Amino acid sequence: MVDVFISYSRDNKARVAQIAQAVSTAGYAVWWDAELPPHRSYGDVITEKIGSAKAAIVVWSQASAQSEWVRAEADVARNQKKLVQTAIDDVMPPLPFNQIQFAGLADWNGEPDHPGWRKVLMSLEELCGREPVPAAAPTPAPAPAPEPPRAAPSDWQGAAPPDRKPSLLPWALLGLAVIAVALLAWKLLQPAPEPTAAPAASGESATVAEAAAPASDTETNSPVEAFTLAAVIDDPDGFTNIRAGQSTNAAIVGKVLEGEKFLTYKQPGQWWRVRKADGTTGFMFRKYIRLVEGGAAPAPKAAAWTPDGAIIADSSTRLLTPADVAGLDPQQARIARNEIFARKGFRFKDATLRDYFGRFGWYQPTSDTVELSSIEKANVALLKSVESGTQ
Repeated sequence: MVDVFISYSRDNKARVAQIAQAVSTAGYAVWWDAELPPHRSYGDVITEKIGSAKAAIVVWSQASAQSEWVRAEADVARNQKKLVQTAIDDVMPPLPFNQIQFAGLADWNGEPDHPGWRKVLMSLEELCGREPVPAAAPTPAPAPAPEPPRAAPSDWQGAAPPDRKPSLLPWALLGLAVIAVALLAWKLLQPAPEPTAAPAASGESATVAEAAAPASDTETNSPVEAFTLAAVIDDPDGFTNIRAGQSTNAAIVGKVLEGEKFLTYKQPGQWWRVRKADGTTGFMFRKYIRLVEGGAAPAPKAAAWTPDGAIIADSSTRLLTPADVAGLDPQQARIARNEIFARKGFRFKDATLRDYFGRFGWYQPTSDTVELSSIEKANVALLKSVESGTQ
């Protein structure tokens, strides 16, 4: 059974081999036409493999964007709702695929925490119905068996004196110490247990990134939810799931990537309610939450300036609709509009915009002029209308 089908141009075969190997390492069964049987028709095999696969990765490049075969395979995958788009050089997917979000892998060299690669894995998890295989935890080395005690040297022809017997106490203590270390290592490597109610950690401060908001009684045990603490994840996997309930068996409603800020508040128990900048709300295991140090809360109007990440993440690749921007106030629309220019490396003259985007590692100001695509120009105009109050 094939999990993932890969469509590409033969000009990019070496680069695609790296992608196929990484998908296979993540635990998915991969097929690409490097494995085409010599006795089968190309078209028959491709149609069969796309139909049986759970996801289809299309690798766009300057060459594949011109390939009728790649376009046809992408169209089949899109119609079957299993299309995962990637780009390995500076190219936009051709029409009509430029209306669908894609993951940029031009600067990816196999890093597991690359933002574009994380997008690919998240799509595969959703389409294939399971998470990628995590890196195997190291197994603690077995405790060495203690050596038998040696007799003390003496002048009694190689035998211990009759009134001095070798002591076993040091070896017994060493053996107990080794066993204790092995047990501690084993315990640390065990998966986190189902959380039980425990008091929330105290003594932590955070920057308030959003004003308090009421929540329904069915969503939380607290009568009022005040998302007043900014936080980031502390997860070696590079992302943490947001779940619908306080259990690892609850449905996944969203994800938070490494470095992405979100909101929470002090709560009892080991599952905390969190909220992302896009409004996604759910529960996250407390051990993966690290509160951000900071000062007092800003006024509610400043909420749009605090999330660490884009207000509209795909505004450079997807044509926005009035429904996409309906919930933005003028200040948020201004930030969302200038995000498009910031991604291009635009050097802002406005000190407020320089300071805002300067806090993000992805912003690299390099030019006083930038060239926008037709999609970006249309999105800038739409956001400008919201910003000026004409939308």
